Amino acid sequence: MVLSAAHRARIPASVRFEPRPMLWRWPFLVAAGLLFAGNALILRDPAGVLVALLLALPVALCWYRPMAAWWVMVAGLAVATPFTMLAGGLVVPPWYLNQLPVPLIVLYVLALSVPLRVALPALTITLGVGCAIAVLVVAGGPNTPMGALTWALALVVALLLGHASRARRESTLRIADERGLRRVLEDRARIARDLHDVVAHHMSVIAVQAATAPYRIGEEMSERVAEEFETINAAARSSLGELRQLLGVLRDPSAPQPGLAELPGLVAATRSAGLPVRLELPDPLPDLPEEVSQAAYRIVQESVSNVVRHAAGASTVVRAHLDEKGGSLVVEVVNGRPAASLPPLRSGGGLAGMRERVAALAGSFTAGPDGEGGFAVRAILPLEFDGEPAR
Repeated sequence: MVLSAAHRARIPASVRFEPRPMLWRWPFLVAAGLLFAGNALILRDPAGVLVALLLALPVALCWYRPMAAWWVMVAGLAVATPFTMLAGGLVVPPWYLNQLPVPLIVLYVLALSVPLRVALPALTITLGVGCAIAVLVVAGGPNTPMGALTWALALVVALLLGHASRARRESTLRIADERGLRRVLEDRARIARDLHDVVAHHMSVIAVQAATAPYRIGEEMSERVAEEFETINAAARSSLGELRQLLGVLRDPSAPQPGLAELPGLVAATRSAGLPVRLELPDPLPDLPEEVSQAAYRIVQESVSNVVRHAAGASTVVRAHLDEKGGSLVVEVVNGRPAASLPPLRSGGGLAGMRERVAALAGSFTAGPDGEGGFAVRAILPLEFDGEPAR
């Protein structure tokens, strides 16, 4: 049911705890205390104190649990008038001043807290209970029709005021979100422009110098050196291509990014740079969520770059496969002992970035020496998170 689905509704934190909150706690507590004291003095017996407490409790509770407060309010509305008549012969209809503030306050806060499709059934039930009391309990009084009608109009006004406040609040938050998103897009565009002006320029210079070196040096260059320059040129051009992709993503987050299918090209480029790399992929490639495929590519890319920097010449194996249950993608990059003694790999920005990528997908990540002089990186990326595709 709609009402039961909204039972746990609370005043949003942005409403309660902003520098100038729309609702303070203490007015509700003060109002509840005054209602309790007033009704206890009117009813003047131990049973009446329980009724007074039942009437005051929804006002104290609605600040935090508006839906639960409404249920308590309906219960109090249903029993207060009949109970007072049976206990002491005193007729206290819901539209009397000692009870009227309770549904007004509760319905206002409820309309402020939940959608109109939830608040309207609550109002209907409240009016139904009040009308039933008017017909069955206090019927025949001279002012009963006018009192019931005035009470109903007051409840409708309270609900409309609460809904108007909610709509105004949502509009303000939506405008703030749009401004924040626009600011983020402006910052992304600025970062993309700076990267293009600085990094892309230097990479272009490296590519051009590597391509023209054989012509500038002439016949003095050996064939092996010429191949090295050609490799440098190819790596620089590949880096420029990936940089353009990243800049495109910064400018347009919906732009496509490399994934698992691009790993053969990455490994081939690394192998041409002199690093012996072997790639092991399932055939055919599994159908993966886009975020998982992109994370796998970036993890392999960063891991292979670390091998080039810290374990040059080490044989490396790149593996990517689904686990036994088929619910996660396992990515492994393991390199052997480096050909030369190099400083050990320390946990820097690269490993931290990989760990953050995996954490964003609720996966697990390990990286460290493999016990045989090499280094192993292993990431487990779930394909689903809470029953939904990974994001």
